[in-house]
Amino acid sequence: MTPSRYRAAGYSALLERVFDPAGEGMAPALAERILEMNFPESDAARAEELSEKANEGSLSADEEAELETYVNVADLLAVWQSKARQSLRNGD
Repeated sequence: MTPSRYRAAGYSALLERVFDPAGEGMAPALAERILEMNFPESDAARAEELSEKANEGSLSADEEAELETYVNVADLLAVWQSKARQSLRNGD
């Protein structure tokens, strides 16, 4: 698989400014909603299928790009869920 050009830190910092422009912390309702987010079952299954093909070395170029999209979204979601947990823990 080609190395990803995605940079979680850059996206994370920009999204932090979008979601929290005043720097006051994430609203509890937003934090709770972010923690509920996950891939729909069909997408989770597709990502798993593509991961297996990647491990076997049998991904097409289109499948590689598709898998990279799943990985990028999963990484971004993980960063935001971490921020949501921190925000709830800190009482922001």
